[in-house]
Amino acid sequence: MVAVEFVRRHMQGSVPLARVFWWDMLLVGTLINLVAGGAALAAHVAGAPFWLAALIFLLPLPLNLLLILSVWRSTGKEAGGWSALARAASLVWLALMFVV
Repeated sequence: MVAVEFVRRHMQGSVPLARVFWWDMLLVGTLINLVAGGAALAAHVAGAPFWLAALIFLLPLPLNLLLILSVWRSTGKEAGGWSALARAASLVWLALMFVV
């Protein structure tokens, strides 16, 4: 139930922008992507089929999309002046997570 509540709150944009941007996306999301990238590389080096390494690499994609959506929805509810910067930075982050 905790995961369902996490997804629901993020989909609604009810998580504060500072938390979803700094903690959920930049810290936790980046760590998850680095672990998945490392595991995919290790699987490839160990001789696993390419499709398996690619699958491992792409496993965080649904979370990445949820976090981007959450940042965008949270910016609509924030009165701060950094909303546009947070939106742009989230898109740059998503692109970087495909490279890492």
